[in-house]
Amino acid sequence: MDSNPIITGVWSVQQLMTAVFSPQEKKINRNQLIRVDGIIGYRDSLTEFQQKILTAALALVHGEASPDQARTAYAMNLNNFIHKCGISQAEGAVYLAKELEKIAQKGLWLWADKTQRLTRTPWFQAIEYTDREIVFQFTEKVRALVVTLAPEDIEYQLARGIQYKGKHTMAIFEIIWAGRAGGVIEYSIPELMQELSLEHTRYSYGQLKLRVLEPSLQEIYDWDDQIFVRFGPTFNGRRVEGVWFQVITGEKAGEMRQQEPEFKFALPEQKPDKGNLLKLSKKNGETGSSVSPFFL
Repeated sequence: MDSNPIITGVWSVQQLMTAVFSPQEKKINRNQLIRVDGIIGYRDSLTEFQQKILTAALALVHGEASPDQARTAYAMNLNNFIHKCGISQAEGAVYLAKELEKIAQKGLWLWADKTQRLTRTPWFQAIEYTDREIVFQFTEKVRALVVTLAPEDIEYQLARGIQYKGKHTMAIFEIIWAGRAGGVIEYSIPELMQELSLEHTRYSYGQLKLRVLEPSLQEIYDWDDQIFVRFGPTFNGRRVEGVWFQVITGEKAGEMRQQEPEFKFALPEQKPDKGNLLKLSKKNGETGSSVSPFFL
């Protein structure tokens, strides 16, 4: 008797996407999400050293003056690579070989809104190294994703973002980065808790500030000296009903950071005028980020 189960239906791509991405089906680590130009990526988890390898490789793509659209292989001087990754003599070649073997098996899922296509791809097609250099050959899907980003985007959305260790740091980064053009953004407490996948917790505003906002902003500040952030509560009577963030980037932010090296917690009376406020409302479908409705 045939023991194989009878196939009674076919899974749709939406069902497969749900299995990969849906917060309802599994707890998504927001630090592993990548969003750009209608594409959502969910990457495999990486060790700290593997993150350094990937960051070094991604930085090579925009390192050339005239990028070759057909190029997938990028070389780095071996000494420079060792320096960027912080490999010690004690760790040696055996450690490096093992980590390269592991990251060669790592990849990500990509969902394209335009084509409604779900793709599983490794980061690298091959990694080669000689006595003088190491060569990273990206897969075509990854290379196509990386070259669509401007240099500053590769810096913020991929290379820098994947190195955040805090559980909620990438989500906080996405929230404040969405306000860099308007200067100020505001979330209600329920909206903010949903963005952080904390809607099922009983965090008070004080706990949210102490356990999530301040550690995440500190990590962002530790990585980037060209971003300046103030944040504070919005009150309804004595009850905190929201949190606002004032965000400045670029040279102006660098100048302000020299004067005020730490991110600022602002008092209610220091909140900017509402005329300058970019109100984010999920209920009205208005967001300052490129988050797909699938995640809302």
